[in-house]
Amino acid sequence: MFRLSASLPVYAALAFSTAALAQTAQLGEFERAVNVTSDVVTNTTDSIAVVFSDLVVVPNAASIQLRFGRTNIATGCTLRLTSMFDGATQHHTAQSLAQWRNLSAWFNGSVVLVELVAEPNTAPSHVTVASASYLLQLGDDARSICYGTDDRVLSDDPRCGRVFPIGCTAWLIDDANHTLLTAGHCTESAGDYEAIQFNVPLSDSDGSWNHPGPEDQYAVDPASMQRGYSGIGDDWSYFGCFPNTETGLTPFEAQGDSYLLATEPPSVAGQPITIIGYGSTSSPVNPQWNLVQKTHTGPFAYLDGTVIGYTTDTSGGNSGSAVLNDDSGLAIGIHTNAGCSSGGGYNHGCAINNAGLQNALANPQGVCIPNIMYLRFPDGQPESMLPGLPLDVVFEVEAGDESPTTVSLVLRVDGSTTTLTATPLGSNLYNATIPPQVCDANVDFYLEAIGDGGTTVTLPISAPANQYTLFIGELETATVLAEAFDEGLPTGWSATGLWHAADSSCASANDCDGAGVMYFGLDTECSYGTGNLETGTLSTPPISLDGIAGDLILTYCSNLSTEGSSTWDLATVQVNGVDVEQAPDTSGWEERTVNLGSFTDDTVVVSFHFDTVDEQYNEYAGWHIDGVHIEASAVNCDDAPACVGDVDGSGDVGATDLLIVIADWGQTGSVADVNDDGVVDASDLLAVIGGWGPC
Repeated sequence: MFRLSASLPVYAALAFSTAALAQTAQLGEFERAVNVTSDVVTNTTDSIAVVFSDLVVVPNAASIQLRFGRTNIATGCTLRLTSMFDGATQHHTAQSLAQWRNLSAWFNGSVVLVELVAEPNTAPSHVTVASASYLLQLGDDARSICYGTDDRVLSDDPRCGRVFPIGCTAWLIDDANHTLLTAGHCTESAGDYEAIQFNVPLSDSDGSWNHPGPEDQYAVDPASMQRGYSGIGDDWSYFGCFPNTETGLTPFEAQGDSYLLATEPPSVAGQPITIIGYGSTSSPVNPQWNLVQKTHTGPFAYLDGTVIGYTTDTSGGNSGSAVLNDDSGLAIGIHTNAGCSSGGGYNHGCAINNAGLQNALANPQGVCIPNIMYLRFPDGQPESMLPGLPLDVVFEVEAGDESPTTVSLVLRVDGSTTTLTATPLGSNLYNATIPPQVCDANVDFYLEAIGDGGTTVTLPISAPANQYTLFIGELETATVLAEAFDEGLPTGWSATGLWHAADSSCASANDCDGAGVMYFGLDTECSYGTGNLETGTLSTPPISLDGIAGDLILTYCSNLSTEGSSTWDLATVQVNGVDVEQAPDTSGWEERTVNLGSFTDDTVVVSFHFDTVDEQYNEYAGWHIDGVHIEASAVNCDDAPACVGDVDGSGDVGATDLLIVIADWGQTGSVADVNDDGVVDASDLLAVIGGWGPC
């Protein structure tokens, strides 16, 4: 895989003296397949232990980032990653790995040690490293130094970070959560904002960049991302980052400062404009300054609507920098484009009064939503409860800008809503008890906290429109199909047209789990473009639904490279010939999960259908499929608890049960131990009295 940050075309409608070019650093990203995978491992000892260890090596790479395939990190287990070059370490839990989108931080050097570290008696874990990314600098066509001399100097502004690997700059702002702004073209592709880096060290003497430790790298929350990108003057992104894996701090908490935003740019009067960012360098500038933080100040020179111009030195990598008015100390825009040169002209940015940007700032998403109060489930969100028994829901409410005054669980049963007041337990914890429910009831709930400033906060955030569903019964899953294609096409499967088996010797088809792979190609070798087929279907054998209740859940690994058109090269998942998903293009392997729904049929067949549609032979690698798992989910009410207090099993709680409890008083292991606490005592007597009557 290869990715090059592209330059913007010239905007002829703007009367600038030179072409305006987007100022991302020209970095080519390459991906090398990796075959590092663990068995399913656990720790059965009485002490913390390393249960898996292996090295990822990318020869001659200056720095690498790992991409993980099928990985499960159990509670009590940690994925530990260590650079063999400088000892920098990152720790991942299941939650943080999901926040990083199955990626690691960027590590200096070419070797990373991968370990699973488990506490005693943990559940099974598994890790697979699918690939490693590395980068090369391919030139700096978008450099723009005003008047011929690069006058920038090193700086260490804590508010300013590097967007990697796209090669841009982002900066902390004074919104409620102190999140970030950058240019819209810096976040055009989801893969282009994998990490935000602060406190970036100097580059090597040959200009090769270095990375800060994982404690200064942050994953972007995709749910927070809002952006505009239609040209100069409309080129902005507003987003936030998850807390750091090593420190638990947000970027602002770690850096301690942010830029103040102006409401609009001032009239042009030659005000000093400062740009701070991570631009590239070329001779005679010291190569150790390449892609590290530098600053320069030049006059404000141009304003037309939301397009601003200034003769401040910048270069590739400065896209996204704050445009700072030194007279007021306020950020008046986002630097986006080159246009300055020794012959005149200006560098350009998007003014802070852009309507789309202002609307986004007024309507934050994801982690940008103000920290009024924090609501969370410290032990995980409950998903089911046994029929006939109450359920204690324990959750946390932490003060933010406001402190909680009223905390509740709002319960909806078969359309009827009840508000349950939560009981404080101390240490920010609360408990709300959901009363016993009957099998198959439709039960939903959400949490609600009202702050001392009058603000209501809910979890989920979109409640009551969206609520958590609670299954009444035992929520069970059973695997009905699992295939890794270890030995090619399994018995009962069918593969027509474009589909055929290949092993991992095909560089572009390295599988996601260390075994063989079923994949689409235009011939039977590893190259593409010489075949004579345009369609194909890979199908499971018929899956019996006898004894299965609930939905079928499909999980599969997908690696899809096509022409990127919604009408060409269609990759669809089908059930009994009906489309249930159109698979998107991916950057390498991606594990996808699809709820196939429930069926009244006796059997179903799941198929992966690929159709090039345009009947053109091309260089695209097509669709690769691996690791197909299908599970059935169901709510089982057969194991509902027996009638509480019915000691003799008569279906009725009465005098006979009471006499048995009295007769076995003080005994252990007796059927009269109604509450199973190990001894027959007063609590069992009370349980019988409480359950008195017919079951």
